[in-house]
Amino acid sequence: MAKGEILERPVAILGGGATGQTQAADFALAGYRVRLYDLPEFATRSLGEVMETRKIELIGVQSNLKNFKRVGVAEIDVVTTDISEAMKGAGLVIVTIPGVGHEAFFEEMIPHLEDGQIISIFPDNFGSLVLREMMREKGCDVDVVIGGWHSEPYGTRLSKPGTVDCTIREANQIYEALPSRDCDKFFEALRGAPIFDGVSDFIRADTAIGVGFANANPLVHVPGSILNVGAMEVSQAEDILAPKGQWNLYKHGMSPSVSRVQMAFYHEERKIMDALGLKMVPEYPDRQFFSKYSVMASEYFIPFGVATLSSSIYGPNTIEDRYFIEDIPIGTVVRYNIARALDVEVPVIKSMIDLGSIICERDFLTEGRSLKKMGLEGLNREQMIRYLREGIRGD
Repeated sequence: MAKGEILERPVAILGGGATGQTQAADFALAGYRVRLYDLPEFATRSLGEVMETRKIELIGVQSNLKNFKRVGVAEIDVVTTDISEAMKGAGLVIVTIPGVGHEAFFEEMIPHLEDGQIISIFPDNFGSLVLREMMREKGCDVDVVIGGWHSEPYGTRLSKPGTVDCTIREANQIYEALPSRDCDKFFEALRGAPIFDGVSDFIRADTAIGVGFANANPLVHVPGSILNVGAMEVSQAEDILAPKGQWNLYKHGMSPSVSRVQMAFYHEERKIMDALGLKMVPEYPDRQFFSKYSVMASEYFIPFGVATLSSSIYGPNTIEDRYFIEDIPIGTVVRYNIARALDVEVPVIKSMIDLGSIICERDFLTEGRSLKKMGLEGLNREQMIRYLREGIRGD
């Protein structure tokens, strides 16, 4: 696989969790120079002895349509809590963290951005919009390309710091840049990356909002978790349905009634995208929601192996899980805020935010990702689209 010009330079991976360590190992085992960074307050817990050994073992079945697998012990060139050490001279900068951590990482990144860098956010979760707005507020005019993906390229778990168990390589990857005029440059720089060796299809979203809406986590996780919160909590207290720590939304929480709510949530997403005049990618037929694995069956398409979702992908086990504290204030609140700006009624989406706030004893609507944080406040539909496609504000 030929390395592009950007990939000839060191790759900076920001985020030391399961996906960050998996990406770092994947790149390094394929022969790339890798720098792995995490915030100092997280690194001791997330990276552990990797800070000293600079070694990460990649294991797992890595199910995918191409039957591709890469395993081994990777040696990472640099493992650091110094953002400058990670980013200086890097060509590709990968941000691979939960959406709730975007602002903290972007705050550290922005002073160290260099002309010509490609910034790739996994998953985007509207993070490309947040990064552009933070750069604008800080007067940062560095010439970089920023884009994101609808999902991480893997289903992976951290067995312990330095050992990542990759169960699934994503079949499809949906992408877009902000502004859209940079998308060809963004995609061409990344299409040859080893993290995509198991990908069957690349699909371009319709603007940065479209790539955010392509993330199925709010659609599946939020209704599923809220409607099953009682069973989840009882199970963890009394070892009913599943042993403690092994509650599984897909195995224990999916039912026709839950599916109807997920489908209604999706139809409200479609209304928002229609109001923007944007194409929804992907499009799901109603019948897909009544699979045991909902739309995730097609998201993680594995030949004869979709049962992976019910056998090894556990969670949520508490209301502090990302299914609640990320998928509600990031994905779900953004959908509601855009709908409100366009005068689109989304009662199901709003009810999920309200119920989630009560369950988690937090005000997700207030603390969630606002239009202001994304640089969209005060823009009408036409201005939003012009900004998304061309990067130009105002009339």
